Formats: sequence, C-alpha cells, structure tokens
Amino acid sequence: MEVFWKSIAAYNEATWIWQLCFIIAAAVLTCFLWFRPGKRIVLAVKALMVAESLWIAFVYYLDFCSTRDYSGVLTIFWCMVAAAWVYDMVTKFSTFEKSGKYRWWGLVMLLLPLLYPVISLLRGMTFPEMTTPMLPSGVALYMLGMLMTFNSKINFFAFIFILHWAIISISKIVIFNIPEDALLAIACLPAMYIFLSDAVNRTPSPSKPSAKAVKILVFTITVLIGATMVIAYV
Repeated sequence: MEVFWKSIAAYNEATWIWQLCFIIAAAVLTCFLWFRPGKRIVLAVKALMVAESLWIAFVYYLDFCSTRDYSGVLTIFWCMVAAAWVYDMVTKFSTFEKSGKYRWWGLVMLLLPLLYPVISLLRGMTFPEMTTPMLPSGVALYMLGMLMTFNSKINFFAFIFILHWAIISISKIVIFNIPEDALLAIACLPAMYIFLSDAVNRTPSPSKPSAKAVKILVFTITVLIGATMVIAYV
C-alpha cells in the first residue's frame, strides 16, 4: 500500500500542471460538444480520449508506477483503450450526438471525477498524496460519462475496457483503501444495463432467446456484479 500511495504522490507532484491542462481541455471540449457540436469537435474529443489513455499508459503506469507489480500489463491495457478510440476515429462509429434519453445521468458521470480530490480531502488526505481526476479510474469515469451523454449507439470496444476497469477497481477499494474508486464501480452498473438493453432493443425480432429473456439475464448479471462489489467492500 505504501508503494501505491507514494507513486501517486510522485505522479501528482511532478505532473499537476499537465493534469490541470487535461482537465481544462476536457471541460472545454465537453462544453463545445454540448452547445456547439460539429465534426471537428467530435474528432478533437476522440483525440483527447486517445491522449488521455496514452498518458495513463506511459506517464502514469510505465513511468511513475514502474515499481508496482503488473505495471507493464496495465500499460498494455491502457494502450488497448487508446486503440479502441483510434478505431472509433477511423470508423466514425460514435457520433457523439446527445441521445436525449440518458444525457442528464451522463452529465452526472462527467462531473463525478471532480469528486476524487474532494473525497480525499474529506478523508484527511493532503496534496500530493491524494486522488485526482487524472488517475485511471477518473479518466475511465469521464469516458463512461461521454458515452452515456452523447451517444445513441456506443463504442462497445471502449465500454468493455471501462467495465473491466470498474471491476478491477473493486479490489483497489479494499486493498489500497481508495473508496473514491467506488464512484466508477457504482456508475458502471446502470450504464451496463442501459447499454446492453439498448443493444437488445435494436436486435431484429423475433430472436432466440427472446429480447425479454436477454434483458432479464443482463439485469441478473448486473445485480450479481453489484452484490460482488458490496461483499468485497464489506
């Protein structure tokens, strides 16, 4: 645990200006996407997703977290997240249009990463040994919020990686005493049900198993994952 928090402290102390730049860029591009959307803005947002993923991969994990076990594996993981967004830039699959149905819930998700330092301060932690929005879970939560807010259809490739990271964060909550990661874990549950249910609704009817049966299965899996989170934390 000591190695974990020392690596975060070193990362924050050395890169806080760059982290702030990423946060400002994300805020500006999100506002443009909300109020003045366009093809160039969509491309810029996806480029930001790639840049954030590579930042987490090479700056956070490969550099500052090199003393941790499995840092190399997690570097590869976040390179794959970057690849998911590069794929989206090429295929133009995610249109980043306001879907209407879930955008307010998505907006809440977009703001949740800002709670990371707030929760750390409330826990009695001080800079630089504290959580920030530019830690992996904060970045994943921002990406999830963007998918929820701006897409009627989503990049499932990227979402699968985010969901996988949310499951990984369950262990971090307990092992490294980082309850802030519960924000991502909790946010992923309704998102998983919503995204998968919407995918089922777009499947041509009739289908086997039926759409209702698949939705029940998705709901059951969501509940089981949620129960696992509760059990692991308690």
